[in-house]
Amino acid sequence: MIKRLEVKDFGKFAKAHWDFGPFTVVAGPNEAGKTTIFDALFDALCAGSRKENLVPWKRLAGRYTAIRQAAITWKGEPLAFNFDEFLEIFAIRAGDADIHAVDGGSWAGVAQAKLLNAGLNPAEIGEALARKAKTKANGGVQARIADLNAQLSKKLPELDALKAERDRIFSGEAETRRLDAELKAKNTALEAKKAEVHAANAKFDEISLACRLAAAEAGIKALRELKAAREELAGMARFSGSELAAYRALQHEARERERDATSAAAALGEKQANLAAAKGGLDALVARLPVIKKQAETAAALSDKLTAFVSAPPRAVAVVNKPLRIGLWCAALGLAAFVAYSGSNTGAYIASVAIAAAGAWVGLKLSVKETFSGHTPDETKAFLDGVAAEWTTISEAPLPAELEAARAWLARAGAEAAAEADSLKAKAAAHADLEAAVKAANTNLTELKAAAGTAAGKAEAWLKERGCATEDDYLQRLTAYEKLSARAGDIVERLKIFKEKYHCSSDEEIKDRLFLEKEALDQKGVDPAKADEPELERLKARLADRTREARDLETEAREISHAMDKARAVAGARLESLPERVNRGESEIAAAREEIAGLELKAEAYRLAAEVFGKLAASSKMAFDALAQEVTATLAGAVPGLRAQFGSFDAAEASMNDAGGSLRPVKYLSTGTRDLFMLAARLTMARKARLGPDGLAPALLVLDEPFYTLDPEREAAALRLLAAFQKETGWQIILLTKDLSVPPKAEEAGLDVTLIKL
Repeated sequence: MIKRLEVKDFGKFAKAHWDFGPFTVVAGPNEAGKTTIFDALFDALCAGSRKENLVPWKRLAGRYTAIRQAAITWKGEPLAFNFDEFLEIFAIRAGDADIHAVDGGSWAGVAQAKLLNAGLNPAEIGEALARKAKTKANGGVQARIADLNAQLSKKLPELDALKAERDRIFSGEAETRRLDAELKAKNTALEAKKAEVHAANAKFDEISLACRLAAAEAGIKALRELKAAREELAGMARFSGSELAAYRALQHEARERERDATSAAAALGEKQANLAAAKGGLDALVARLPVIKKQAETAAALSDKLTAFVSAPPRAVAVVNKPLRIGLWCAALGLAAFVAYSGSNTGAYIASVAIAAAGAWVGLKLSVKETFSGHTPDETKAFLDGVAAEWTTISEAPLPAELEAARAWLARAGAEAAAEADSLKAKAAAHADLEAAVKAANTNLTELKAAAGTAAGKAEAWLKERGCATEDDYLQRLTAYEKLSARAGDIVERLKIFKEKYHCSSDEEIKDRLFLEKEALDQKGVDPAKADEPELERLKARLADRTREARDLETEAREISHAMDKARAVAGARLESLPERVNRGESEIAAAREEIAGLELKAEAYRLAAEVFGKLAASSKMAFDALAQEVTATLAGAVPGLRAQFGSFDAAEASMNDAGGSLRPVKYLSTGTRDLFMLAARLTMARKARLGPDGLAPALLVLDEPFYTLDPEREAAALRLLAAFQKETGWQIILLTKDLSVPPKAEEAGLDVTLIKL
């Protein structure tokens, strides 16, 4: 039993499924999809006998395309039908009055059923065929054969005499013999060349078909790749255009914030180092402040002492300039010696003595000088030693040994001490400023780090939003999208070639054309592995060469034949048209023999056909009675009292009793009564089609609007008939109708209804 039917890309149903029961009613208005479900059941049940070149499958391919899919889930053992068996026996449609046989499975066999539908009588046909085979009357087969044999007996001797005369005259014609030999050679070469052309054509056709199949497969593959690429591109739509500028702006902002934070951290470190250094110097100054103050006070006191010592009133003191005195004396003695030596007389000696005396007196006078002085050097030294001793009590630095230098040194020391005290105040103020600056820098660093973290988070969130871990990952996806887009563009360009080749305007149209092309070539057994475009081009060129060579040989043979005809014409003038008479006689004899063979074959066919139709006539009466009994038994379950009768090979001439009890041909009954009768006949046919040595085999019936012409009474009778049939056979029944009142009526008839409402 069919448990479920699933379809995909089947008409209006892109993807759907329906669950079936033992008696299933598929109900819905026109165009709801009932016919599609019927076709899907047919497609799946008869898949084993599927042949795309047959009408039912062409119709399905034209209506639903070759990519349709229909699959059945079975409860128990699956069933399968030959397509014509299903359509003629197990698929019952309203108004169908024909009863067809399939593969010998009907009540009287295939031949009898065909004759039944055609309204023929096999006994009459057998007698007519036997008469045609035996009669020798005018116009008969045997009479014509005798006439033709008589004509042959007369014409054969005449033809032999004409041939002997022709050969005698032609035997002396050397040119004709030479041309004949040359023509035979040319014809032999031409036949060989034609064989080459035929072989090349066969090979060309084989590779051409393989190339067509390979191209179709390549086109189908390209369509699938294009579909996959477009789906993948749709999933990568975020990467159709580069947004890297926005990400890098976020990165730049993050780097700027990080750089600001780094700079702020460095500035904070520098400020902290400066604060530490300032604090150390300040601490050292604070520690030295008492000493500095003591030094400043001591330097001021000692400076005052020096000032007082230097300010004491001066005293007069005679000072001898010994070098000057000795110098003057030496100069005077030298001058006196010069005068005495140069004069060498008394006067000179007196003058020299006078000069020496004068020089001695001048030396004494000029070398003594009186000066004013406050203190003597010894006093000054003693005073400075006392000051230096006092200074060493507060400083290790030595005091200069000179009065003015010591005074200047003490003044400087005092000034330096005062400057250090002022520096301490300035450094204390600077230290406070540095502490404030460090605090502000620390706050600024915290804010900048937070800003840097926020900026980095934005960049990271930007990547996560696009499903990327790094910028390289994003770039790879951009590159992947570009490559995939370029690949899709290449496929589209390739498909344009297929569309131009097959004159298609859309992907769906070219897909259908390619699938049909592939299926047609697959059925021919074409091997795509043999596709070789370069070899095909070489074969094409080779075939063109062989064809051209064959045409050249044909031209040469025609020229020789014309020459030979000319020679024969010359001989024919002497022969007085003897060859033409020979040819005409040969043609007449050949035609007569061919006609005799055909007539003899026809007579034999008449005899064989007469035997076959005689056997059919002998068995037809028994078959009619059996069929009538079975149809009557089937009808009795629904409408008691009705009986059927078959008396000829015309289904429309079957009879059934009317309301008055009289047997009347079915064709004269009402449409509803006739359809009820044909439903019973079809159920009988279906039962017999599945009746084998082991009993009744499982099957199912698919009924399409079987109650279309029935009134309520006959519809109820038909439902009772189906209920009795199902109870007897156990077969599954699927009924398609647009009448929503059928399901409840079927339940009233005792059927367990599964409703599929479209």
